Amino acid sequence: MNSARDVLSLRTGIFAHRGNSAAYPENTLPAFRSAFQLGCPMVETDLHLTADGELVLWHDERTGRNTDRDLVIEESSLSELRNLDAGFTRPAFRGMGLYMMTLNELLEEFPEGVFNIDLKSPDSMIAVHYAQVLAAHRAWERVITGSFHGNVLRRFRRLAPACLTSMSPGEVRAAIILNRRGLRWLQPLAAMLIKGRIFQVPEVHGNIRVVNRGLIFSWAKSGVPVQVWTVNDPEEAKRLFRSGVRGVFTDAPETMLQALRGFDPDGESPPY
Repeated sequence: MNSARDVLSLRTGIFAHRGNSAAYPENTLPAFRSAFQLGCPMVETDLHLTADGELVLWHDERTGRNTDRDLVIEESSLSELRNLDAGFTRPAFRGMGLYMMTLNELLEEFPEGVFNIDLKSPDSMIAVHYAQVLAAHRAWERVITGSFHGNVLRRFRRLAPACLTSMSPGEVRAAIILNRRGLRWLQPLAAMLIKGRIFQVPEVHGNIRVVNRGLIFSWAKSGVPVQVWTVNDPEEAKRLFRSGVRGVFTDAPETMLQALRGFDPDGESPPY
């Protein structure tokens, strides 16, 4: 499994959300290493742009939830962020030397690893820096890129048109509207116009059910696989796979991999 397109071919993909974050501090080297050692075909992580133009792997805009100090990442330099203890809030890892990694370090440490990378910064310059790092590592084929910021994703797509991207929030909304209004016959045309080639969503958002069998089936016919986050219950994952979902992002990859070993997704489909 050494390319993002290989991952898309999986029938029951189990992807590590921020690494093996159930067992290790999220988005740290031990979490990433453990996920790959367990056999996860892809690891999800998050990217921010620092004040001095470095790309660091972190989910939140601030560092307070997971370190010993509360800094705003985009207002801080890499050296300031390096001085934080990324294991501080997990007593077993406090003082163990865990630090905030850069994208360069991630790609160097795992030269064959496949990653799903969420560009968190709203500044579209993150797309420029990101494209440069991918080019330096020749990593185009082993990443899937997403962002909640449409301007960021659009800029990255212009810079790297061959790189796989997930749907932007606007594209997801368009897909859901087509499905809810019974306009599925338009989806082949929409699939040609929508740039994102992967439909990555939560199963439910607020009081809206995003994922249903009709949506899964109609987008799958257009060559767009559906992947769901964040799923930590193996029975829920089995139900989703039986319904046609192709991948789930999970905080507990070890539990999920063990529970789904030998699982046949072509069994009886559960009702929605």
